[in-house]
Amino acid sequence: MKALFLTSSINTNVKDEFGNKTPIKFENKNHILDNFKKYINKYDNFLYIASDPNDYVVNDLYSRVVFKSFDLTLPFKSYQVLDKRNIKDARKLVRNTDFIYLAGGHVPTQNKFFNNIDLKNLLKENKDVVVCGVSAGSMNASSIVYSPPEEEGEAVNKEYERYLKGLGLINISINPHYNDDEVVILDNLDVKKDILLPDSKKRLFFAYPGGTYILKANNKVMLYGLSYLFKDGKCYNFIDDDEVKDITNYNL
Repeated sequence: MKALFLTSSINTNVKDEFGNKTPIKFENKNHILDNFKKYINKYDNFLYIASDPNDYVVNDLYSRVVFKSFDLTLPFKSYQVLDKRNIKDARKLVRNTDFIYLAGGHVPTQNKFFNNIDLKNLLKENKDVVVCGVSAGSMNASSIVYSPPEEEGEAVNKEYERYLKGLGLINISINPHYNDDEVVILDNLDVKKDILLPDSKKRLFFAYPGGTYILKANNKVMLYGLSYLFKDGKCYNFIDDDEVKDITNYNL
């Protein structure tokens, strides 16, 4: 792997009043476009790895938007989706691609899929690939995946696992789509006060909104944009948009 991008989201589309998505050319917020251009050497093959291998309708719908957005911004010659339909070709697809997009979705579902196809070891066979995680895809890239409950019933389910074994591409855990001004309630619990802050006593993690990302390359891990550090039961405003900080050693 040549470079790793861990995004919360990339602004690949706009929605109309009915929720329909129109692909757009994504912006260079916090220099993400500049950094893509810096590390992507070839633009032959783009591989979209789904979060739910069985949800073909959603996979095709979301991937088409992503493909078109990249075609408008950083066009590749070929675009493919990896899910259950072509799971037997996983090794060949991963080995021969130039750019991998780890899709967003339900973290435990995607984690299971990644483990089933042995993606961790497949990635080791492609030294020049650039990997970009989005939301769940970013979370599952970590060695230890922090997977806070997100669906109804998960927060009160004592068997729900909040720490999973990930791809091991980075030692830092993240929580995407975070808005410090927003109060989110799940299963009658305040997500920040009752879940995120207590969990940060066990293991620190970074939380950030769309437009912020982590870049791992050349043995350095850099954080670009508005972000928060959750550590020891507290939340700290870490850096703001248009700022960059080296977080190579924040791996505990």
